[in-house]
Order: sequence, then structure tokens, then C-alpha cells
Amino acid sequence: MSNAREWRLSPLSFEDYFAGFSLIFIAIFSMSVYGIMMRIMKRQDKEIVGYRFLISAGFSDLLLLANYGIWPGLTILLKSEIIPENWRTWQQLYLDWAWFAMVSHYSVVSWSRWMAIRKPLDFRNQARKTSYSLCALCYVVALVLVLSTHFQPWYVTFYYEPSSYGMLAEDFALYLSGGQSALFLAFHIAAIVPPIVFYGWSIILLYHRRTSMLLVNHQSVQNSIETRLLMPCLINVVTFIIGQVLITVGTGEGKWAGYTVMILFAANSALNPFLLLICSKTLRKQVLDLLGVAKIATTEKMENSTVYRNIHAVNGDFSSTKLVNSEHRFLSLPTFRSKDGLSGTGTPV
Repeated sequence: MSNAREWRLSPLSFEDYFAGFSLIFIAIFSMSVYGIMMRIMKRQDKEIVGYRFLISAGFSDLLLLANYGIWPGLTILLKSEIIPENWRTWQQLYLDWAWFAMVSHYSVVSWSRWMAIRKPLDFRNQARKTSYSLCALCYVVALVLVLSTHFQPWYVTFYYEPSSYGMLAEDFALYLSGGQSALFLAFHIAAIVPPIVFYGWSIILLYHRRTSMLLVNHQSVQNSIETRLLMPCLINVVTFIIGQVLITVGTGEGKWAGYTVMILFAANSALNPFLLLICSKTLRKQVLDLLGVAKIATTEKMENSTVYRNIHAVNGDFSSTKLVNSEHRFLSLPTFRSKDGLSGTGTPV
């Protein structure tokens, strides 16, 4: 604690400036890109069902970027915890709520991707109220979890310590031995099981679908699109797992370890918009168009996924030319008019 007092009384060093400004820059830059993408997705969420889940997950990511990028960066530059010490419990409650809301979205988003492949017709007709209710459930589950744990005698509060470039526990030994660490570990393990199952199942479906399409001499370009759109979530899950291990090892091990922990917390959210841009040609085109870098000739030429298009937002006709844009683009939905017509077909996610 004496080192922390000395640090607070001394002027900011180059290391302090680097740690503070880098955290803030990463957060603001990622939030700006995310904001542009969410604005684009919100415009189309009536007909592109999958965007609804990405918008909700994006909101939780924005909270985390502020919590683990801007907030700790400001504490370093201001050399202050910012909030009063007696507010730490409520700060921790909010931070954990935002974190667990993000973690809960892994299951919901992975389920939406699986539904888009397994039952594309049902998914495409899903009401907005249903979609957003499922998303809201993530925030409710997170709130129930934090309210049921935060006021227990074994619960340990973490707080921002500027001199450590991150967060410290008020009683780290109790955190490890009192059950809180084990509880969080169990929740995180339980949270990543559904995504692994849904993404694994989706990849198997895509593989079998591709095989059947090759057998009937169809082009399979949409299968590669489906696989690429699964990649952002798969990569994010892997990053999350690695990050949790490093966070557990690094907490309380020095200021650069604390800084790394903040980077890892933020990275779970900061990576998402860039992974979506890399893997989604449609979003990439629209972002460039919004920024004035490139122009999209017509909406008809965008490679919007038919799985994410809500059939009621078009013409209510399964054979609509807006749904089946061209034979080369949406081979998987030629002229079907019933659920039976979907069997054995592959559609872009």
C-alpha cells in the first residue's frame, strides 16, 4: 500500500501514459466501429433476424469496452479510483452484471446460428418480440446471478487500483478459498458448453449439406459463406477460454499483469466487430458505403443471407425475387413453397 501511495503522489510517467491512453484508445476505437455496425444492423433487423441477436450482444460488448477500457484508463491517468470506497460493492455488482450478460449471449447467439441452419424457415419468420425477449433473458439471468451472490458473506469485492493498472481483490485469499472463484469457474464452463455444441452441430450440418450439394452437381459457394460466418463466434469463444485462464493466473501479479488482465477483458468485446467485418462481406460493404469509402449500387446486389431475412418483411411469397435473388447467389432456395422444400438444402447464415 505504501508503494501505491508513493505512486499516487508522483507525476505521471511514460508507462502511466501508455497504459492509460492505450486502454482508452482500444475501447473508443472498437466502440466506434461497433456503433457503426450496430446502426447498420438496426436498420435491417425487421427482415434480417440474425442481426437482432448481434445487436443485443453488441450492446453488452459496448458496456464491457467502457468498463474495462475507458474506466481503468481514466483511473490510471487521474491516479484515482474515481468512485468512493463505500460504492465498491455496487460498482462490482454492475461490472459483474454486464460481464455475465455478455457471457450469457454466447449461448443465445450460438443457438440463433444453429437455428438459421437447422430450421431456416422457422428462424426467418421469428417475430422481433420473440428475438429480443430471448436477448433480454441474458440480462435477466445475469441480474439474478449477481443479486443472489453479491451479498453473501463469502463474496469478495474487486476494485480499480490505479497503481496496479487494473483491479485488485479486497481479500484475494478468500476469493480463491471461499467458493467465489469456483462458482465463477463453474458458470463460465457451463456458459461455453452450449456454444460448443451448437457450433459443432452447425459445422456437421454444413458439411453434410455441402456433400449432398456436390453429389447433385450444385455450386457450394454458400457453404463457405456459412462457415466463415460461424468463425467470429468460434474465435471469440476460444479467446474467452484463453482469457479466463490468463486472468486467473495474472490477477494480483504486478501492474503489467493487471494491465494485461484489463486488455483481455476488453479483447472479448473489442475483437467482435473486426471479426464480423472480416467474415461478413455484406456488413463490410455496408460499413464502407456508410463511411463513403465505397458505394453499393443497389440493395439487390448485396449478399444478404436469406436465412436472416424475415419473410414477412419482403412479400410474404417464398418465391419472391427479393428472397431468391439469382440462381448463382442463392442456389439453396430455388422455388420452394413449403417447409418440405427445405429438406437437404443449404442456406447462407
